[in-house]
Amino acid sequence: MPLLAVGQNPIMAGKGIATVPTESGAVRGYIHNGTFTFKGIPYAKAERFMAPTKPDSWTGVRSSMTYGPVCPMDVTTQTYDEIEFPFHHDWGYTNENCLSLNVWTPEISQAKKRPVMVWLHGGGFTAGSSVELPSYDGENLTKKGDVVVVTVNHRLNILGFLDLSGYGEKYKNSPNAGLMDLVSALQWVKQNIAQFGGDPGNVTIFGQSGGVAK
Repeated sequence: MPLLAVGQNPIMAGKGIATVPTESGAVRGYIHNGTFTFKGIPYAKAERFMAPTKPDSWTGVRSSMTYGPVCPMDVTTQTYDEIEFPFHHDWGYTNENCLSLNVWTPEISQAKKRPVMVWLHGGGFTAGSSVELPSYDGENLTKKGDVVVVTVNHRLNILGFLDLSGYGEKYKNSPNAGLMDLVSALQWVKQNIAQFGGDPGNVTIFGQSGGVAK
């Protein structure tokens, strides 16, 4: 039975609601203020310092209603209160298995192919995540631009960019692992975004700070 929260921010969730097939298996998100929302979808998997590969497949329907883990990073040792007041950071929870993405879409029907916008977060290649700031939530942009929004978590700092190639052929991809993650995310978009109402032939990559450099 669907769950419905009536009020300022109506949410619809439950069996048969916001369910979409992907190459790895079906995912189920939720509908918030009319926007279909999917979080924490695995787009790849990777061993430490290795190139990413396709994610494991699953049977049944995978719940995709909460953000996935973020890449391990330096622990924040102090809080700048006046800065945190307007920014309201969410540091998330960390795990090396952090290759997941989030999707917001006005409609999951393929009757209309909408432009796709893929957001790359900032953090200077060492920190940050797709959940770091409330402004990274794609719902408002989805509504304003009538687009499908995708945000991405990937490997950072030593896990994503430490050059270990001098230790042999096994580690030849280590200095670019984080960027290879992003390539895998874009491949996932190309292969799956049509199921979310997006046009795989019309994808814009945008970002902030380190995300622009990526």
